[in-house]
Amino acid sequence: MGIQDANTVVTALGAAFSGVAALAAVAVARWQTVFGRRLALESMNMQATVERKLRLEAQRCEAWTAFLGAADAFVDAMWRLGDVDPGFRAQELRSKRQLLVEACSGLRVLGPDAVVRHAERVVERCTRMERYAVGRAVVQSALNALERQWCPGNAERCEERCGDSDAHSCAWVAHVMLEGWGDRDEDDRPDDLDHLEYLIRESGVLADDSAATETGVLTEDDLRRLLAIARNPVSWNLLTAQDRWWRPRTGYDETRDAFVGSVRDFLGETGGAAAGFP
Repeated sequence: MGIQDANTVVTALGAAFSGVAALAAVAVARWQTVFGRRLALESMNMQATVERKLRLEAQRCEAWTAFLGAADAFVDAMWRLGDVDPGFRAQELRSKRQLLVEACSGLRVLGPDAVVRHAERVVERCTRMERYAVGRAVVQSALNALERQWCPGNAERCEERCGDSDAHSCAWVAHVMLEGWGDRDEDDRPDDLDHLEYLIRESGVLADDSAATETGVLTEDDLRRLLAIARNPVSWNLLTAQDRWWRPRTGYDETRDAFVGSVRDFLGETGGAAAGFP
């Protein structure tokens, strides 16, 4: 091979290598572009996943807080039901229960299942409490009015202090009968009911409808409601129980605490933050 032929071969090889290098450069550039796009896409997906998680967490905390607020509002309305006009008591509870049910429905959409189950138990507990709430408000109002009338304390000074010992004696007997009404024999209850009505009328606690908002008095409508409940005294001990021990007995605080505990357990397991949650 002559020198000219060798130069030709070298030139050809150089051109070939240059072409290969160019192709390699193009391939590398394309790979870098594809890799960069993939990396950017993965980064965007990761960021979107984190944002979705944070958004879901915020929505859950908001829903949990709203549910607790609705549950507490329902129970607070039930505690204060005696202060509500008798004709609006059932309506007051229905409106509060509707808000509670709607708040629980929002939890079912967002989950998780463990928290939802505890929320449903809170709603169930509130529903049980509602069964006796209106009747209890009626009975408690009557008991409170009678107690104010029969001069608790020194019975010997009742006539001196109050002027009508007969009325106050009737109030005391009516109070005793009403407290133990659930223990009376069913066959004797109709006659006892007539006697209870007589005692209440003679006790001086009845007033006309214009005094319905006054403390310590009963109207004819109040008496009618009371006698209707007394005709069928279901769970009478719940209707007459005083607040200081009846509230704990309802079981609301336990179910509420269990719901809050389930939320905190879930957040602890998932590493979430309870921002905005009580």
